[in-house]
Amino acid sequence: MSPEENSELVRRMISEVWNGERPDRLPEFWADPTRAEAGQLHAVLTGAFPDLRITVQDTVAGDDKVAARLTFRGTHQGPFRGIEPTGRTVEFSSIRIYRIEDGKVAQTWAEVDALGLLGQLRG
Repeated sequence: MSPEENSELVRRMISEVWNGERPDRLPEFWADPTRAEAGQLHAVLTGAFPDLRITVQDTVAGDDKVAARLTFRGTHQGPFRGIEPTGRTVEFSSIRIYRIEDGKVAQTWAEVDALGLLGQLRG
């Protein structure tokens, strides 16, 4: 796949699986070894933030990798990392790198503003 196709794959995955609330579509976008991890992350985040939406701010793509700058927004309505629901709306950023192989995400790495998120949850 071309860098443009890889970037579009990541954008569609975020739009359809995350923002479209369709985790059942993970097999279309994620290779088998990483699919379970992606499903667990989806369950944890949407369990804590059921209205979670991800905005793709920017992508940079190469032959087999896509870097995406993302903004997550949602309302804390379920337990998250030992913190009971606060009802607070949160916004945090992440930069994720996706390695694409045979038209699917085969590996991913992330840097998340966890400190900023926890600060919002704890007030």
